[in-house]
Amino acid sequence: MGKTNGMLLGIRAEYIKILNGENDEKKDNVIIGIYNKSLTKRGEYQALIGIDLL
Repeated sequence: MGKTNGMLLGIRAEYIKILNGENDEKKDNVIIGIYNKSLTKRGEYQALIGIDLL
């Protein structure tokens, strides 16, 4: 990330469960990207999620 042709480790999960109060959802066949550094300079984010998973 942050470089031309940078690499991001991806893991395919059979499913994930998104806990959102009373509206918990299960999403099938999801790829989880792993990045070992901060996503922003100030460290505001711990994860990014695609809009289609919301």
